[in-house]
Parts: sequence; structure tokens; C-alpha cells
Amino acid sequence: MGPPSAAASAARRRPPKRRPRHAVVMVLGDVGRSPRMQYHALSLLEEGHFVTLVGYAGEALVPPLQKYDQSEEGPPYRGKLHVLRMAPYQPPRKNMLHRLVYYPLRLLSLVYCVTGTLWIKLPRVPHTTLPVDVVLVQNPPSVPTLLLAYLYCVWQRIRRGHRPRLVVDWHNLGYTMFEPPDPQSSGVRAFAQRTIRALAKWHEGKMAPLADAHLTVTLAMKDWLAEHFGVRGERVRVLYDKPPLMFRPTSVEEQHELFCRLQLGAHRLNKSSSDREDETGFIERTAFTQCIRKGDASTVQLRSDRPALLVSSTSWTPDEDFSILLEALEDLHQKIDTTYDDGRFPKVMVIVTGKGPQKEHYRPYLEQFNEAHPCINIQTLWLEAGDYPTLLGCATLGISLHTSTSGLDLPMKVLDMFGCQVPVCAIGFDCLGELVEDGVNGRIFENGAELADQLFEMLAGYPGDVATDRLEKYRRNIRGMTRWKENWEKCARHLIVGDWDGDVDDE
Repeated sequence: MGPPSAAASAARRRPPKRRPRHAVVMVLGDVGRSPRMQYHALSLLEEGHFVTLVGYAGEALVPPLQKYDQSEEGPPYRGKLHVLRMAPYQPPRKNMLHRLVYYPLRLLSLVYCVTGTLWIKLPRVPHTTLPVDVVLVQNPPSVPTLLLAYLYCVWQRIRRGHRPRLVVDWHNLGYTMFEPPDPQSSGVRAFAQRTIRALAKWHEGKMAPLADAHLTVTLAMKDWLAEHFGVRGERVRVLYDKPPLMFRPTSVEEQHELFCRLQLGAHRLNKSSSDREDETGFIERTAFTQCIRKGDASTVQLRSDRPALLVSSTSWTPDEDFSILLEALEDLHQKIDTTYDDGRFPKVMVIVTGKGPQKEHYRPYLEQFNEAHPCINIQTLWLEAGDYPTLLGCATLGISLHTSTSGLDLPMKVLDMFGCQVPVCAIGFDCLGELVEDGVNGRIFENGAELADQLFEMLAGYPGDVATDRLEKYRRNIRGMTRWKENWEKCARHLIVGDWDGDVDDE
């Protein structure tokens, strides 16, 4: 018998082919507003696995996921992703009676929605001929998510003899999302708040060790889980947020198309002596870009008198204090008036994206601010998922107002800005140093006055060469950062779908 052929030797050297897995990625929130969990789903799909994405009804998915969702393109996309949307009941909180029954009614509604989705709807999705191999759940919220996800995994073992792996992705600590006691509150209210937080922490601490693996967004959170919940070892890994490839600098042509479509700059900031049709051939212009006719061709370029564009993404909630930005812009305007009386400081446009409960509260203040400050203009926008990265790629600076209820998580919006090579001014909190290095890839401020000083220093002379070089110093330290795909494959893949028993060569 002769030596084995080269083809046979190569076949033996190949690792066994793993069968596609079925992963349930669960968010007890609007899945369209949970980019990290969508990126998990996308990474699993790109590896050939099947994904059922579970979350609340709401915003559209990120564009790369949309081709997998009910795709008509055929293999490898068709049938790989199925999205199950929930719409839990939101009890009113109008008076004392409503507030007393709010949490019990909300909890019952969530239990009803999640059990109906996992035990009734999930078995009906097209690709559940494959057993569920892993349940990847976002925390928070931890109540009742962790308990129901664990019970589902136990039920699958009883029913099919195959227990899915339960992986918790710790975005924050769930119990810290409940309102802490206010010193001004009545004794009954303070007692209720303390009790709710204590029960939530107890539940989270009991459920955490029952999971098979854990991912955390910071090293500080990993250490905290080890100390307080006893979750440690190789089954716990840090998966820092990293921007996917769709977050990149935006070309001039893309900027012009976006500004024209969204009518950005259609206000007094783009009124200048050059804003008229004449022999120079300006045919279309925004506050930032202009399209120039040269013969039969058209060329798009940035305007030399363009404003500085600041972008801040906010959820309009108390943990992102928007009043700090208003205070900073008020101080900035005073500094400009005091120092520059000849109009040499650039005009500033601030675009605030996102939506949330406090947006309408601040709208009158923004209108008053814009009327009183002719050189600074604030606009609020809610963008489609595909337009958000494009806008970030146009920005001069990013601003993050995110603070952490636990002090252990990081603002993902800063990573998105870094992916677009945009320096960031971020409000400081305990573990922000794991992401933003003051004076290296951005600036850290503690209050509105400090932010005003930083903006005044960084924007002086923009868009001239000196200011451009000043900003380029920060951009150099941002370029080349690891992207989501590589980071996920290195830090998360093994815990989610790696080292499974029963892998066989299907060839």
C-alpha cells in the first residue's frame, strides 16, 4: 500500500468542520437601539450560524443586518436571521396609585412577553429545526431576563436532552438602573426604593453564577463581578466595544449628499458674502460644502468658511445631563465675544442625535439659545441607522455626556466617533480612562466650564491649518484601532460558540 496522497494528507490536517449553530440573541429593550447585541448577531451570521434576534419592537436594525432579515438575495443570507419583536405593556405612572402598582404590572407584562416569545414563538421560526445552542442575553435589565433565560435553557435540556449555553453580556449592573433613595424623599418612598434595589441586586447576584459564560464591557466590571458575585476565571472575558467598519471618515461627496438631503446648514450659519450664484459656478451649497461646475463636470469641495461641526449622541435621560452642554456653549459664546470682536472665531453648529424622555423638556431652551447666540446653533436630529455613521464621519469634534449608573461601563458612542477618526470631549467618570486618554485621543471634562475651555482651545482658527494640525494630533492616536470583527473573534467567539462537544467533520 503506497503513501497517502497529498489530498488525503491535507484533509487530515483540516480542522473538523463545525455544524452551524443556532444562537438566540436576546435584548429586553428596543433591539434596534442596542447596537452591541446587533453586532453580536452580525458576527454570528458572518460565521455561518443561524440567529434568532429577540427584542422590543421599535427602530430598524443596522444596515448590515437588514440583508439577513428576510433577504431575497439567496444563500448565504436567506433564512439565517429571524427577528422576534415584543411589545410589553407599559403601565401609567400618573399618580400615587399608578406608581405603587407600576413595578408589579411591568414585571408581569415582561414575564408574559418573554415566556410567550421563548416557549411559543421561538419554536415556530423557520430555522428552529436546529436546536438552540446558545442564548446570549444582554444585562441590564436583569429582572426578569436572567431568570427566564436560565429556565429556558433548563427546559431545553429536559425537552431535548440538549442544554443551550447561557452567556450574559454585561453592559452595566442591572440593580443600579433602579432609582436610588433621594434624601428628600419620604420615609415610605425611600424604603421602597432601597428595597427594590436590594432585591434587584440579590437577584442579579444569585443568577450570575448560573450562567455558563460572561462578557463585560470593561476590566473594572470584570473585577467587580469577581469580587461581589463570585464570577471569575476563564469563563469571564472583557469584550471592549469596538466600531464596525461602517464607522469611518466620510468623503466630501458623501458629506455634500447628506447635508443637502437633511438640509443641514439651512439657517443663518450659512449666510455669507459668497452665497450667491455667479460666474464662479457655484451651483449647490450647504453650510459645509459646495458643488462647483467646471465645464461639464461638477466638483464637490469643503467650504473654506465652514462652521465647526460638533456632534453629540444622547438618550435624553438624567444620566446624560444635557444642561452641561448648554452651560458650556453659553460660556463658549461669552469667550468668543470677549476675545474675538472681528468674527475670526469659527461659527459652530452642534447636532444632537437621539431621542428620549427629556428631549421635549429641553426643546424650548434650545430655541431660546439659538435666538440669543447668532454664532452657535444647536439642532436636534433623529437619524436612520445608515445616516448616523455618515454624520459622525463629518464631525469636527464629538461630545459625550454619558455617565455611568455603576461607574463600570463605557459610552459606546465614543467608540463610534473613534471609528470615524473624530476626537472626543467626554465627561469624566470612574473607568473612562479605559477608553479616553486626556490629551491623547480626546479630552476629559468635569463640568460645563471645563468643556467650554476645551472647545475654545481646540476650535480656535478652524478650519485653518493651525487648527487642522491641532486636531490631527488626536486623530493620529485614533487611527488603526481594532475593529469589532477582529475583537469579537479574539475575545468573544470562543465563549459563545467555541469548544463545543460533538463537533464532527460533515464532509
